[in-house]
Amino acid sequence: MAHYTFEQDQEQAFAKDPKLKELFEKQFLNDLLSLQLRDIRNRKRMTQLELAKKIGTTQSAIARIESGNQNISMKVLQKLLVALGATIKIEG
Repeated sequence: MAHYTFEQDQEQAFAKDPKLKELFEKQFLNDLLSLQLRDIRNRKRMTQLELAKKIGTTQSAIARIESGNQNISMKVLQKLLVALGATIKIEG
């Protein structure tokens, strides 16, 4: 009996539709960033409302960012990082 893996299925889907891989990777990175921002905020014991006030936005905007349902600009990302006292590292 052959073993089924998600990765094999995923690679087959990507081979059929290269755009799908690009969309998946973009969403994965967005979700990863969102989770990390939420984790940092929680470790700082800061509420969404407190963070929102620090960067001049609303609590609901922070909630959308943390859920991955909001694309953010580099300007907003920079404000979030400063407010959280965090940095971002990009590796190749």
